[in-house]
Amino acid sequence: MKVNIALSHFRPSLNVFENSTKMLKLISLAQENDILVMPEGCLSGYSHNLDFLCDTRDVDIERAILELEKAAIKYKVHLIFGSLIKEQNRWFNAGILISFRGNKQIYKKVNLAMHERGILHKGNELPVFCLDINGREMKVAVQLCREIRFPEQWKFLSMNGSEIIFYLTNVSGSEKLPVWDSHLISRAAENQRYIVSSNISHPEQGCSSMIVSPDGGIVKRLNGNEEAIESIQINLESNSNWYLSQSRVDLVKVGKIVDV
Repeated sequence: MKVNIALSHFRPSLNVFENSTKMLKLISLAQENDILVMPEGCLSGYSHNLDFLCDTRDVDIERAILELEKAAIKYKVHLIFGSLIKEQNRWFNAGILISFRGNKQIYKKVNLAMHERGILHKGNELPVFCLDINGREMKVAVQLCREIRFPEQWKFLSMNGSEIIFYLTNVSGSEKLPVWDSHLISRAAENQRYIVSSNISHPEQGCSSMIVSPDGGIVKRLNGNEEAIESIQINLESNSNWYLSQSRVDLVKVGKIVDV
């Protein structure tokens, strides 16, 4: 099965309207049936200092999400992006999947960064989402930022049928470490799955916005300093359970493999 990924990144501000305007522009530039991928916290804005969160911001975020849903339907584009969201008076760091076919699915970050703890609430599930691509059901999952450090989560998602894992992050400047890209390559190769990563654009981008193939090869990497969008076709027939099927489940049990 061939899938078109619209890989993108930009540098969000702490202004929801400014961010949603950029996102709507990217949607208009994507091709029909693309899966458009954008960074962690790109709608709400994101910072190590989370004091910018307030009671009115969640209303702005909800309104912006409705506009994004309308745009996805208009341009027939699937969206995957990050935002802080508020539910029942609790804030979460979320990865949001909006399909132009009318459904919305949300992943809530389960392994919070240290500066997020006590302010944001953690999710308690590692869901695999279904996405209708030209009448074929495809399974995907989302991971956020520091969760790249926890390979057991990625293995669990792969063993539960995820065919692509979308990685949304927001790291730059002093957080720039060569190991971030190495982690992405490892997660792809050890699980034999496509990894699609979107970080914010920045002169010192901490982790590349890129697509990594199931053999660990870099299919495409965006220029870290420039706001960009590029459509890339990938073939999911490259996915495999060959390594996963050799796991010593008698010693370490992560889950039951689901065929892809």
